[in-house]
Amino acid sequence: MKSFKLGLMVLALASTGSMLRADDAKGKCDGVCAKDGSTCPVTAGLAKLPKIAYMVGDQALCCEESAKATALAAKTKLVYLVGTEKFDSSDKAFVSLVDQTEKFVSSFATPSTCKISGATTVAGETMTCSVKAGEVASKVKKAMDSVAISYKVGEKSCSCPVEAKALAADKKLKTLFVVDKEETECEQTARLNLAIAKYKAALMAMVPEKTEAKVQ
Repeated sequence: MKSFKLGLMVLALASTGSMLRADDAKGKCDGVCAKDGSTCPVTAGLAKLPKIAYMVGDQALCCEESAKATALAAKTKLVYLVGTEKFDSSDKAFVSLVDQTEKFVSSFATPSTCKISGATTVAGETMTCSVKAGEVASKVKKAMDSVAISYKVGEKSCSCPVEAKALAADKKLKTLFVVDKEETECEQTARLNLAIAKYKAALMAMVPEKTEAKVQ
């Protein structure tokens, strides 16, 4: 349970940090800037990921602690909202967040062709040229495939979950899941980190494609 709550706190801090960076460093993201110099497509893309909202009556709050205090003062229940799904606990909401984020990222990378217009949408871009759509899909897949979970047991790191499990049992240590240098003991949090990292990699790969796709 502690791991879930830690995951929520990390996610909230990461979201807050992203918003602050977007305000303070307009147009900048990991060294890649939008061509118009005003909007970072990576930051904009990350903002579309599923999030947890905290509802107290009709009031939506972004901070769980503030929401709890408000609910206590109002003598009403705190509702956790993920998309259209409502939950009565942070743990249940977090599990849904992980599932919804994975589905969102998978859908983002999967080409979808309209039967009426024949246009294909992939990675947030709609293209009438099937060849171009295939190229974009391939680029996105390559970027996402470059991101993976690794495992750390004590000072030993490996990429095989079976090996990690054996090491943990032998050394009587916990296994850490590592994604993009982020370490966690919670497999659910690792799944969320992996989905977000894959999505970010896809967005980064798509930055040069933004202006090209518009002319297809």
